[in-house]
Order: sequence, then C-alpha cells, then structure tokens
Amino acid sequence: MSSAELPVTLTDKPKRWDFSRDAVTPGRLVAWGSELAVASALVAPLADIPWEAGAGAGIICTGAAAMYEKARGSWRRVTVARAASWLSMTGWLSYTLAEGPSLLKMAFGGAIWATGAAVNIGMDRWGEETRAAEKELDRQLEQGEKIKGAQDSWARLLEDVCGIEGAVADPIVDKWSSGAGETVKITLPAHMNIDALRGYEAALAGALHLPKGGGVSFNAGGPNVPRNVVFIAITRKNMMSGAIPYPKLTPTTINRPVGFGVIGNGDEAGLNLKDEGFIAIGAQGSGKTALMKTLGLGLVRCVDAIVIDLDTSAKMSAVFVNPYLRYGIGRPLIDWPATTADECRLVIQAAQAAIAARKTEYADLLEDEDVDNLPARPDIPAIHIRVDETKSMPDDVLQGIDFIIEEGRSVNVRVSNTGLRATREYITGTMDELTPGRIGLRTNNSSELQMLFPDSGAPDMAIFTDPGTVAYMSTTKGPFQPTPAKAYATMAEAFDEGSDDYTRMQSLFMDAARELSPIRPDMDEVTARAMGLAWTQRWARIIPNLRGDAHGNVTADRMHESVWELYSSWETPVPPALLLDPGEAPATGKGADIPRLTEALIDEDALERAAQQEAAIELAKSAPRPKSNDDLAVELFTAQGGPAKPSEIYPLMVRAGYDKSDRTFRDLCAKLGLQDRLVRGDDGTYAAPESGEVSYAAGRVPGPEDDPDGHSDAPHG
Repeated sequence: MSSAELPVTLTDKPKRWDFSRDAVTPGRLVAWGSELAVASALVAPLADIPWEAGAGAGIICTGAAAMYEKARGSWRRVTVARAASWLSMTGWLSYTLAEGPSLLKMAFGGAIWATGAAVNIGMDRWGEETRAAEKELDRQLEQGEKIKGAQDSWARLLEDVCGIEGAVADPIVDKWSSGAGETVKITLPAHMNIDALRGYEAALAGALHLPKGGGVSFNAGGPNVPRNVVFIAITRKNMMSGAIPYPKLTPTTINRPVGFGVIGNGDEAGLNLKDEGFIAIGAQGSGKTALMKTLGLGLVRCVDAIVIDLDTSAKMSAVFVNPYLRYGIGRPLIDWPATTADECRLVIQAAQAAIAARKTEYADLLEDEDVDNLPARPDIPAIHIRVDETKSMPDDVLQGIDFIIEEGRSVNVRVSNTGLRATREYITGTMDELTPGRIGLRTNNSSELQMLFPDSGAPDMAIFTDPGTVAYMSTTKGPFQPTPAKAYATMAEAFDEGSDDYTRMQSLFMDAARELSPIRPDMDEVTARAMGLAWTQRWARIIPNLRGDAHGNVTADRMHESVWELYSSWETPVPPALLLDPGEAPATGKGADIPRLTEALIDEDALERAAQQEAAIELAKSAPRPKSNDDLAVELFTAQGGPAKPSEIYPLMVRAGYDKSDRTFRDLCAKLGLQDRLVRGDDGTYAAPESGEVSYAAGRVPGPEDDPDGHSDAPHG
C-alpha cells in the first residue's frame, strides 16, 4: 500500500534535552571547545582587566552565537536560549571585574558557566531535531499537495470522460506487487453507483495513455462496501504478453478456488468450482481448448473431485488419458471421457441417477453435520462435468445438462460449458441464468462479450492482444466484474525451444499422470451403485472410441501392452443403446475398472520385491555412469523374484530413465531372452535365471563383448 498521512504540526514533535553520547559530534566538540576557551575568562577577575573589556567581549560572542543559530535555521527559542547563556556570562564577568573578585563571586560564576554549557549542549541537539521536523513538515506538505493534485486530476478526469461531477479519489493507492499498475478507490456522489461508469473502460484507458494489453476495470467491492464506492484497477503494463508456465502439480482440494492463470496484480485467477460452474465463450482459435486443459489440470489436482468430460471432438480429454492408454503411466486423470453422442447420453442418465441417490442416501449426513449442501471430500468427491462446444450436443443431452444444473447443486454435481457464441443457439437459458462463473476469450464481435457479461459491461476488446488472455468473473464468489487475466500455458509451443519451460511443458501431462494418479479419488459407493453399468463398464466402452478405428475396432498396437492385456481381460460391455433403454438394461454385470495398486493388496513378499525394485531404480538414477538398458532390465526382472510380463517392468524402466517406446522394450526383452540373460515362458513372461547369466548356452546369440581377445574368425565354443 502507498499511503500519505495528513500533515502534522510542530507541537506534535517531542522535545527533550539530550546529553546522550550520540549528541557528541566533531562539530559540537569544536563549538564547546571554543566556549570553554572563552569561559577561561572566569579567572579574569584575578587579573587587572577593565570590566569594559569583558563586557565588550561578551557582547561580541553573544552576537556571534545568535548569527550562528540563525544561519543554521534554528528555531527562535533556540537562538534566544543560546544568546541568554552568553549574556548571563557577560553580565557576571562585567560585575566581577567592576567590583573585584571574591570566592563567592567565583563560585557563582562557575554555576552560571555550567548552566550555560548544559543549555548549549541541549540546544544543539534540539536545533537539529528542529530542522529534521521542519524538513518532514515540508515533505508532508509537498506530499499533501501531490495527493490533492491527484485527487483533483481524478475529479476532472471523471467529469470530462464520464460526466460525473463531485467524485473524490481516496488518498491511499494500492500499488500492485507485480509493478504492473494500481487500484484507486473512488467515492462517487451518493446517488450514483458502479453502473455510472459502465462502458467508459476504453475511454478512461485512452485518457490515461495506457498501452494495449493494459486497461481499466471497475469493481464494486464486497458486501460491506457502500454502493457509491468503486475500485478502479489500472493496468499500466501489458501483463498479457508472453506465456506463463503452469505452476507445480501440487495436490489441492476443490473446496478452494481452482486456479487457471494470473491477473495484473500478480494474484492467481481462479473460480470456486465446488459451488458453481462456468461458461467459457470464445471464437475459433481463441484458445478455449487450451483453457479447458488448464482448468482440467486444476480439477484433476483435487483430491476430492471426479471429472467427467462430454467431448465429442476428443481434444479436451486426450492429453489426460493418453499417458495411460499409450504409455501405461498411472491412471486416466479424467474419470469418464465421453466422446460419442450415446456415451454423452449415458453420462447424463448416470448423473441424474447419482443426483437422486445422493439426495436420499446422504440426507442423514446433511442433518448430522447441519449443512444444506453435501460436503466435498475424498470419500464423497464432488462431480464436475465439463461440456466442450455445447452446440455440438444432441437436444436430449442439452435438456439433461439443464436438469443437472438445476438439481445437482446441493449434492456437488456441477456443469461447465464452452461455446463459440453466447447466444441461445449455443448456450441455453438455464445455463445462462444458473451458471455464475463467466470466462470470456477473444470474440469476433464485442456484442458476444456483452451477452456473456450482460449486467457488468463487456471488457475492453483491446486486452485480447495475446493468446491465453481472458476476462473472468463470478456473480456469487467474485470477482464481481470482468477481470482481465492471463491463463497458464500448458503446451511447449508457447515457449522458446530449448528453454526450461519448453522442456517442462513437453512432459507436463506425463508428469501429471505420474504425480497425480495416486491422489485421484474413487467414486463413492452410493453414487457408483446408482450409476450402475454406465459407470463400472465405462472404460470397456471408451477405449475403442479413443484408441480404435472409425468403427471402434481396436488392436494391440494402438495402446500400451499393459492396457491391452487389461482390456482383453474384460468381458464385452453392455452396449450403450441397451443401457439407455430402461426396460432392457441389465441390472448387474461385471465391471471394467482400472485397478489401483495399494499396499493393502500386496503381501509381504510383494512389498519386499517392491522395495528391491525401488532400490534398483534409485541406484540406476544415482550411478555416476548410467546403467545400460540391458543391465537395468535384468536387475528389475531379478528384483521381481519370479516371472513377470514386460508390461509390469516397463513402468519401472521409465521411472529409472528409460525413454524408448513400448515396442522397443518388448524387443529388448526378446533380445535378452535370446542371450539367456532372461528366460522366456510360454505365457509371454520373462524371468531372470536363478544361477545368474549363462555365458555360452545353446541358442544364445553371442556378441562382440564375448571375445576377450577381440574380434577374430575363430568359432565361439
């Protein structure tokens, strides 16, 4: 905060006589030495000196002292005290010289000298404090003039640009820590409110000579702020240029705002997605999909949120599920990516059943905890449904979305939507009326943003100068006015090739799969049971949609080996058309869940093997000379303690630094089998030989390293 206090009077300055050590300076020592030399005139009565000479010397010294203090700019009382001390000494000296010396006169003279010296020492310090106080007064008066000038400038500016007379700017200005601008508090005339400033953002930005990417925005403040008080945020630098890398992938909770970018003052931009959904509107190429990836990362970092995507383009969810489907890393971070019309219908049907079940099954919990809305926690996670390009959804899906928006609020089932436009053709009336969060991206016409922010005024289009720039608000949680923000970048192409940010973004979603899979929650039993086979068999239906051909035919070469083995072990799922028919849908069936490995499922031997594997991985990472892929694979198979499939060892290889493709790793295992460093079983498993490596076994393919004498034509025996 930058503040200016009201000027203080000199009587507010504490006065004191100071004889402290700090008061002794070289200049004062010279002055006091001179006084001591003159005070030696105390012995003058013992000599035969005329009293006129002593009086004349004293008067001269008194005048010199007065002129010295005046030249230093001391207060009048300091000058008077200095002159009085000299005159007292002069009077005593003149009297003693005229009347003759005596012991009593000499003692009285010594007392006068001591008193004068004390007064002069104190006045020296007092005079210095006087000058400091006067300088502070001048500074505060000057600052007060600047504040008054700034207040008058704001009053003239608002009168000239907005036609508002009598506005008063607060003397306290909130300087942003980012250095990009400040916030000014304005008190409008009592009969006005923030609506009087609507539409003047661009005009004020021009009057303030702000650059493109900078701008002006208004905020009415919290509920306790008077209606005629407005906070004007002034962005003086283009904080929207360049890219901001996504921050650390730390776990969080949906009970806090989900961050997706940075506003001009350096604070994180976020929306409270537990209590509200959002609508994101932007033209083609404005960055909606990139924004949804950023918001998706924020949601999957939550330990208490299930994320479901209705994404018929299959773009929004792909980066969250491909690390598992293609590389076998972790688990899919999006819990249900629906990429076909029928799968979207199943999501709507399952969500409606979940809402009904949660309302009845958790009624006692709400009563016991004395709350109106279901709490969000890992054992009862919130459900957030994201809809990409609402206009692409069938009409019955849109009707279902409206129902969920209306009925799912109390049980933590929320919906967020994106669209090209903010018209009823793209956003339904229910979505518009009951979705508090708003995110505006670049549009081809400012009227689109006007429809997205109907009561707040469209933001200045000049802020959308750079990809990733948005304006966002929430009518229930704040900010209550459209606020410019820069969304985090998650793609490497946004950064200079070879930079640290470029390298990190290249593997951001792979890292997210590794780091966040262990903290992703499971659906609570009440909700999962209500959703039925639509939920439990979702992956058996989804994988062909995501990794199959146009007809849903899927083959092993389209996914990681471990995923293919798991997929092959599932029973054929019930077709969506049958599940959508209430009269024909089966009540029970075998699920197709992706297992979560926990210590509770591992016996002591398995835990010991896991510890050996971890040790092998750490040794491989810390070795001064990296282990070869062959040696590392053999060590990990040995640590397994028995036959294992390549798909089980591959994730461990990746963690140790192996970055080849899955197909290459299977080839590596086959090569090690031919060399008898691994023994291959009939079921496709491999194991390390119990007796160690067999140097020259039948069928082994020898390598150059087997000849201790180097290459030769001699046969290998």
